[in-house]
Amino acid sequence: MRRLDFTKRSATPPLAAIIVFLLLAVGLLSAWRQWDLWALRVEVTRFESQLVERRMQHEREARRALAQSPEEKKVDLLLSAQSAEDRLRPLLLRSIEGAWAPTVAVMNLKIESGGKSAQLELMTAELAEVFAFVARLNAEQGVRATVMRHGIRSGDPNLATMAAVRVELR
Repeated sequence: MRRLDFTKRSATPPLAAIIVFLLLAVGLLSAWRQWDLWALRVEVTRFESQLVERRMQHEREARRALAQSPEEKKVDLLLSAQSAEDRLRPLLLRSIEGAWAPTVAVMNLKIESGGKSAQLELMTAELAEVFAFVARLNAEQGVRATVMRHGIRSGDPNLATMAAVRVELR
């Protein structure tokens, strides 16, 4: 019975609690750094795989270019010239192309004044589609479009609407 002691023991010293708290903070900081390091490794691995993929694609393209026949080389030259032509296409034609809709048929396109204006002959099922086309053109920055004339196509059983539109750069 002498071993049993019912007296109140002294509380843990505050220094021990501070040390435990600091060890816990250091452990959490270390875990956060490890997670951050793991995330960076994953990102580096992803970038490396993308780089390897690009190198392999470049090598495939180089091998394909060496193995091309003369006809294929001509086709590639034409396609690259066409894409360069798209970049050099005037603003007027790009705006007409952007405003065009499948309900509007362009029957004739005449470019005038060195690419600064154009005359369009259009055919649609309804006159409202012509005015919607002109409104889309006028919404473009630096482009002005006007309907010059419109009417029903003579002799057409479907009563298609013909219109002449003038498009100019401002």
